[in-house]
Amino acid sequence: MVNRSPGGRRLPAHHAVLGKHPGRTMGYEVLRSSLPGDRAGDYLWRAAATGAPEGRDPEGALPWRVFLAASDTRPTPACARVETSWDGTTDGTGAPGYTWQLTLLDWPDVSDTALTWTGIDRALSALPTGGPGGEEPAAVTVPETSAAELAALVDELGFPWAAGVAALLLDGRQVALTPSPGRPLPDVAERVRVLDAICSLLPYACRSWLSAATWTGQADHDLRLFFAPAVRQGQSTAVYGGAPPPGPRGDAARGYLRGLLALRAKSGDTHGLVRHLLAATGPATSAPEPYGTLKALREADLLDTVVEEIGAGAGEPAEVARVLQRHPADSLDDRRLAVLTGYLVAHVREARAGALLAAQWSGRLCAVLVAQVLAAGDPARSFERAQRYLGVVHAEVEPHRPGSFAELFHALLDAPSPPEDWAGSLIYMAEDQWGRATDRADRLLLGDEAVARTWLRYLLKNRRRSLQPLARLVRRAHGEGSPAATPGWLRFAAVLLGGDAEATTARDAADFAEVSDQGWRTTLDIAREQRRPEALRAMWPGLWRAARSDRTLGEAVARLVPADGRHDGSVAADADLFCAATGTGGPGMPRLAQLGEKGQLPPYVAALINRCASDGELRRLAVDALLAGPPGPRGWQVTEQLAAAVPGAFLGLVCDTVHDRLTGRGRPLADLDVPPYLMRHVAARYDLGWLRPVGEFRRAAESGAPYEELARLLLEAGVPVRLPAQLLDAVAGWTVTEGPGGLEQVARAMDAAAPGSPGLRLYGALTRDDRHPGLRERLTEHSRHQRAWHEAVLAELWHRRPGPPPATVPAAEGERPGLFRKMGRVVPGRRR
Repeated sequence: MVNRSPGGRRLPAHHAVLGKHPGRTMGYEVLRSSLPGDRAGDYLWRAAATGAPEGRDPEGALPWRVFLAASDTRPTPACARVETSWDGTTDGTGAPGYTWQLTLLDWPDVSDTALTWTGIDRALSALPTGGPGGEEPAAVTVPETSAAELAALVDELGFPWAAGVAALLLDGRQVALTPSPGRPLPDVAERVRVLDAICSLLPYACRSWLSAATWTGQADHDLRLFFAPAVRQGQSTAVYGGAPPPGPRGDAARGYLRGLLALRAKSGDTHGLVRHLLAATGPATSAPEPYGTLKALREADLLDTVVEEIGAGAGEPAEVARVLQRHPADSLDDRRLAVLTGYLVAHVREARAGALLAAQWSGRLCAVLVAQVLAAGDPARSFERAQRYLGVVHAEVEPHRPGSFAELFHALLDAPSPPEDWAGSLIYMAEDQWGRATDRADRLLLGDEAVARTWLRYLLKNRRRSLQPLARLVRRAHGEGSPAATPGWLRFAAVLLGGDAEATTARDAADFAEVSDQGWRTTLDIAREQRRPEALRAMWPGLWRAARSDRTLGEAVARLVPADGRHDGSVAADADLFCAATGTGGPGMPRLAQLGEKGQLPPYVAALINRCASDGELRRLAVDALLAGPPGPRGWQVTEQLAAAVPGAFLGLVCDTVHDRLTGRGRPLADLDVPPYLMRHVAARYDLGWLRPVGEFRRAAESGAPYEELARLLLEAGVPVRLPAQLLDAVAGWTVTEGPGGLEQVARAMDAAAPGSPGLRLYGALTRDDRHPGLRERLTEHSRHQRAWHEAVLAELWHRRPGPPPATVPAAEGERPGLFRKMGRVVPGRRR
């Protein structure tokens, strides 16, 4: 078991010695070892291949130290130190007998805490001379790595020089550190530190394939980095204490060198860089892997590397996740945090970004998202980004971090410089897309008219709209404030949803409907869906203004208040008038005929008066509609009440229309249908003195009045020869229906009531200008029949034998159907 001590890491260390027994001529062999088999020999003979000291190389004086590593050795990778020394003994030939002493540490134990060659060398150099013996491993306390010491030495050597040497090692070549002319090399322990400092600029895992020596002779060896008197063919060289060596040949090695230099120039912190590389302890490899080394170097500046990759249009969500796990959001500046967070939002479905955002969520992260939204540019792009961010937080962050959506939502609402229509759009979108409504958003809708108008515009434009948000606001306004404090548009909304129609005004309805171009039509649709025709009362003024440019609104009103339904009197009046004014549906006021209760007529009339009193165009349209067909008793009743309420403006229009219809302009109107009071007004207003006597005569004839009454009416109208042609037409038509005998009776009554034989003269007036074809012949035939009859009566009275009785006029000839249709209206038969 490995124990940690206050002075460092205590590790088991195997040992072995390669050498000769003094005085013997035999070859070198492993004299003692705690390692099984020939494992010690692999390391010892590899170290011995560096050669032996030469007298002309003062820098190559013993001891030499070699550091070896192998990731493919049995049974596990190892880290070895071999020291070459001479204790003054010679062999049987008199030649020096060198000793190579091996100390072997298992790689997992060494890499676990990134122990360096400097620490290992110091620990082993502190052991008693001769080192451990026997066949069992010894325990060695190795000081832990001091990144600060190595970084200081790198800076002392010159960072570009040390980095250049480290990069050459990635090319897979041997690198010889040669002396600078006139400058002595440091001692052995310092050379170990130099080798260690150079390798500290590579990821620690590279030590699994690195090897180094404090000196080598002219022998052929395979070490990677070493001090030597001169460079041999095929090796790269770097002059110790000289200029940085030439750059490496491989692309990855060159990229690594550029990265090292850029990181050092950026931060100026060699210590941090060395500390990072010492922590890169895996994976162990048997040969240089430059691209894997680049990845490890990338980790030294992972934050900015990933930020730059994202800025260049690359980046990977997993890498962003690693950065945020290594650098919490609150530790980052706004720029980096904005880039990383924006990227995660854009790739939220990858690499568990939602959970990561939730883990990093804070008020600062929320503020960064808001700033990114506002920095998007124009309002449309800002809103699109806000929509995307809110959607991500709702779906991916909120499940892990309740309240995060509301936090971002409210922060966006409170943004210092929001684009136009910002808050209302956000509030509507949040509830429409994700069902998210907050108390704060509702209060903003109730208190800020501009925000509310934007929100309402979106509601009315959405064909799949839900009225639940509107109902919630209505309930809240009702429960928290007085009607006077409630916004007008919301008071009208309450009516649409079932509230008292008297609690709102036309201004309220306009505030609601005029927020969008099609707002009136949409509002009518809502009223129809909610079965609230009562809402038409408040809508009417605004609808009428809108109808001047869109007459098809009448169709929507007709759907809201069907003509064949039973409605409140005022609602029916508003619908009748609007449909008539926009030319929707059939002629007239059809809903008037559907009023069921007698009490519904007054509100119907009151509504018409309210609409028409101050609007001349509406008065004209109302009269046209009321008199479009046979008005009937109810229509004349409404007309009379309107005329009484607005006599100066309304009565004149009624009289004009009646006059036109009576005189053949427009649809004909029978004078019998016109109420007497109106006939008097029409007659007085125009040169139509005939209207009254004609109307009185026709009504009397229609009711079967006695002949004497008809005679009286004709006498009151004037001298027969001066009677109005229209009255003579009425008498002629009555005569055709009643028969010549009726006219005879009326004429006799006239003669009896007035001197000058007015009845006899009536015959002449009726036939004066052949205005009524056939009437003269019929009256003549009748008079001849009467004369023959009277002559026979006289003969009988005077005992004279009468001649043959006069012939009887055939019934078919007497009636002559269709002959006198132009004489006037047919009236019923005689009643006496």
